[in-house]
Amino acid sequence: MSNSEINLIKKDASSFRKLAFLEEKLRIATGWFLGLLFVAGLTIGISFLVMSSRMKTLESRKIELTKQINLQTVKEGILLSLKERTGIAGKALDAAKPWGKLFTLLGLIASEANYNALSIEESGRVTANIYLGSIDEAVVVVSNTISLADEKMLRSPQLISFVFKEDGIVQLSLSFHPAL
Repeated sequence: MSNSEINLIKKDASSFRKLAFLEEKLRIATGWFLGLLFVAGLTIGISFLVMSSRMKTLESRKIELTKQINLQTVKEGILLSLKERTGIAGKALDAAKPWGKLFTLLGLIASEANYNALSIEESGRVTANIYLGSIDEAVVVVSNTISLADEKMLRSPQLISFVFKEDGIVQLSLSFHPAL
């Protein structure tokens, strides 16, 4: 017998054409799909790069703002401390007596050069040690003290001590409350 094949199925030319047509459409669709896939990948890649760049910019801005906030925190602490200290100094100034007027008052009693010692007690009582060249100067100092008491510039004056030395120098010790 010879080696020949017998094909009982008819070959249909229309089925080959349909298959070739479908194959052609499949190739076109595959090309379009790969093109769309490439464009989508490219778009996603570019979007990722833009978002990554934006993220780095925002992160550096965040670090910069954090540094500024930390610097402002230090300044705020200093300002709060200064405000507190100013309040304390204000209270101290409010509580302080106007001792500048005391020196004016002492100048009305005797010359500045005559004062040897001056003390101020917690109650506000002032004690002054005065050295004078003569009894006449001592009389003037006592007279000035009495007139200031009459003018109500000082209260409850007292002559604590009166010492007349051999060389003619007079040492007075006066005590009073200034009316500041």
